[in-house]
Amino acid sequence: MSNYQRNTSVVVCIFAVIVVGAIAVGALSFWGTSWFNWNPATTDFNFDAEVGATTGTVTLDIDLTTGGVSVTFVDNATLLYDIDVEVQNTTLERDGDPTVTFTSNTIGLAYTTAGVNITLGSGVNYALDVDTTTGGIAVELVDGAHVGDVSLTAVTGGISLAMTDDVVLLGNATFDLDATTGGISVVVDLPTGIGGSVEAAVVTGGVDITATGWIPITSNHYESSDYNTASQTLTVVIETTTGGVTAVFT
Repeated sequence: MSNYQRNTSVVVCIFAVIVVGAIAVGALSFWGTSWFNWNPATTDFNFDAEVGATTGTVTLDIDLTTGGVSVTFVDNATLLYDIDVEVQNTTLERDGDPTVTFTSNTIGLAYTTAGVNITLGSGVNYALDVDTTTGGIAVELVDGAHVGDVSLTAVTGGISLAMTDDVVLLGNATFDLDATTGGISVVVDLPTGIGGSVEAAVVTGGVDITATGWIPITSNHYESSDYNTASQTLTVVIETTTGGVTAVFT
């Protein structure tokens, strides 16, 4: 594991809120260029590790009080994780340096205020558990990803998840996306042979689900025709109290 620091003047990216329609009191959150009014003086930390002798499912466990988290994958069988953390120097003075741990097959990062960019490899299977109190979460499941259950929670902030059809899903996977105040955007290209279900619940805000060829169970719940018969399934549950939901499934 390596840990280096360098001063930068990079503004940490997070999300801009976009109102969803006339009926949507909530918002869809996407990542822009000014999540916070950052002090230009920041320090970058890098943490990385190789797979080595690691076997079994590895859990990514991120808990961030304020800031943005992005997660993506690369087709690299030797990479376990590569995590960049950008922190304001004033935060460092108050809270100390961030640390990343790897114990009991869990990659752990808990910190106060930061911008976090995470890259995972293709050599092991992963489960994702990412929580932010104030801030956004963006996850890209692309070629190289071997993923089971995914849990993304943002109390105040947006969530974005995109998945391509060359992802390897593990078992009957469940994706839980939960925001209290903030929008959620999901785009999933389901791998062949996997049954799919998506259900959204919003207290205040709009829901727009596009799932061409899927069966509408309700206006906010769709299932593929083979969901109840497929040997493997993906179940996506989307919840936000105040905010809009857009979901596209193919």
